[in-house]
Amino acid sequence: MTATFTERSPAEGGFAAVFADRVAPELDRLEGVRRQLLATAKRHMAIAVGIGLVLGLLLVWTGGNSAGIAGYAFGFGIPVAISAVGAFILWKRQEKQWEGSVAQAVMPAVCDFVGDLAYDREADKGFPLERMQRLGVIKSFHESTLSDRLEGRYRETPFEMVEAKLKSKSSNNDDNSSSSSKTLFDGLLFSIGVPETLRTRILIARDYGGVGNKLTEMFSGKSGRGMPKVALPHEKFESQFEVYADDPEAARAVLAPAFLDNLIAIAEAEGGSEGPRGLQAGFHEDRFFLALSRKEDFLKMGSLQTPVTGIEDDLHAVFDDLALVYRIIDRLHGIHPAS
Repeated sequence: MTATFTERSPAEGGFAAVFADRVAPELDRLEGVRRQLLATAKRHMAIAVGIGLVLGLLLVWTGGNSAGIAGYAFGFGIPVAISAVGAFILWKRQEKQWEGSVAQAVMPAVCDFVGDLAYDREADKGFPLERMQRLGVIKSFHESTLSDRLEGRYRETPFEMVEAKLKSKSSNNDDNSSSSSKTLFDGLLFSIGVPETLRTRILIARDYGGVGNKLTEMFSGKSGRGMPKVALPHEKFESQFEVYADDPEAARAVLAPAFLDNLIAIAEAEGGSEGPRGLQAGFHEDRFFLALSRKEDFLKMGSLQTPVTGIEDDLHAVFDDLALVYRIIDRLHGIHPAS
């Protein structure tokens, strides 16, 4: 299979040779994997939908619902709808497997090219979620799904980042026989090293307004929004965020106006459709933690229905995604992209 890579940005300079040497030779094998997974996905979907149709017709045939035409339609529709959901889940399972196959084949070459970067699709090493939760950067959750973990160093600054979905669960009745879940966070989490260990915890939280802030403070104990509130002489920042710290004076020394300007720039430029409302952050000891809510895909490569020859566009998007953490670190250092 013949495929090439055309370099579009300075960050991609020199990758065309890496693509030809390490990625292109894998494309024939990947295309075979894709076709096999696509055939499996179609077969599973057909079986699921077929079972739903048969069950629906049986219900109508046996008169399982005697409430007239509307009742028969309802009785037929339920198993068909359930089977459609099952078919979708089965399709997504094969699609996830395909995306993993592409990432496993391509990302090592990308990381070696970038340098000082390691990638783990399944996020086996985990992420310091507990520290972020105790600090209040993320809410208390019952279930977490992590993927696409990156670890590296840039501007002598160590960093980790991961795509995360965090959910809470609640019981719908007294005997806990059924429960429902709610997505609390869907986006990217960052753990970025700081030059010196701080002697105070600092939480930079979304501003919910007077009543909303008071309510969250009441139920936070001595952590997160339960820490003393810190007033800062920065009108724009104060209009969007609330700051809490064990030691307000120490926090003011850390949160200089220039840093607050940089954090606002990160929120506005990197928050996607959520903007500043999707950002929460904080300092704990030797780390700066950042939670960035985003609905946009991250490091997504491959579509089950698209031949692997289309991987070039996906790779350009990958380089754009990787640049995100470098832009954030640049902005934290006071270096902003040219407008």
